[in-house]
Amino acid sequence: MDSFFVTAPFWDHGQWIDSIIEAKVYIPNIIVIDTTGGNQDNEMLTLSDGNYVTWILSSVYSDENGQTLFMRDSFLPNTPAEGWGGLKPDGTYYQGVFNYELVAEFIDGQTRTYRGKACAYICHSDDFPTQKLPDCFFQTQHDGNGGIDQNLDTPVNCF
Repeated sequence: MDSFFVTAPFWDHGQWIDSIIEAKVYIPNIIVIDTTGGNQDNEMLTLSDGNYVTWILSSVYSDENGQTLFMRDSFLPNTPAEGWGGLKPDGTYYQGVFNYELVAEFIDGQTRTYRGKACAYICHSDDFPTQKLPDCFFQTQHDGNGGIDQNLDTPVNCF
């Protein structure tokens, strides 16, 4: 998660005024791939925010050796279907640690690049480290304002 300030226009008493507001960004650190098609809520990784990101300029996901797994440019934030769902270029599913780089454009024209690591795990896989689940935050735990709400239900029934 990231937080910084942007200038956003607001309608106030019949005129537009610029206000400096806190913009928050949420990026989950795990995707869970259910090959049975059961649970799809946490299968995609993308950037979510509280309505101050106007565009995702680019997204690149790569394995630990730097090999590109998935790329997508020019899409709206808060759209999990535009994110990466763990499918490798050869059509098989990736499992393990991966890198991401997302470039976001904000309402005031600022751009920020987000780089990090996350994990992709296939449901019912024997090698999933379930002891690490408390450190994971899922796509479905986005609080709608660019933050995490760990009290939100995480409907992952595959561990």
